[in-house]
Amino acid sequence: MFVRVGVAVAVVYRPLLAPLWVPLGALAAVTLGAGAVLALRGRRERAAERVPEVRLKNPFRLTASLRFALFFAALLLLVELVRRETSAQGLYAVAVLAGLSDVDAITLSMAQQARGGGALDVAAGAIACAALANTLVKCALVAVLGSRELRRRVVIVTALILACAALAFALSRAT
Repeated sequence: MFVRVGVAVAVVYRPLLAPLWVPLGALAAVTLGAGAVLALRGRRERAAERVPEVRLKNPFRLTASLRFALFFAALLLLVELVRRETSAQGLYAVAVLAGLSDVDAITLSMAQQARGGGALDVAAGAIACAALANTLVKCALVAVLGSRELRRRVVIVTALILACAALAFALSRAT
């Protein structure tokens, strides 16, 4: 997700990458590293057991695309309203709420706002808040629905991601 967010920002408004590349890079590195370790461990464990096949759905369904378009349009309106009526904290709150379900829409909205003259640090902070909120939701889903072993692994990786985010935030404030 963190790499995808960086790519979306680069496509919409490349200057916004400046305040985002260190935190997104660090979070992506932690995520990819943990994924690699878990994949190698899982390969050894799966060799002994048979895993059932998972049915995949078409990601290009029209209803899903329309739902995203409506969500994105509503989010653009909400971001603009909050930007005009409140401070950066209001945008952070909108970003966290949006991030509970989707990171892409708020990423695109904030990148467009930055491209239109909005503050880069506010847009970057909002995108980071959304990405972390989305990460926490995914962890919570696994904690509720997953097996004990999966829950343990995902909670540990999520804790590492959050620690990395806190460190990146502290370092960005120190400079």
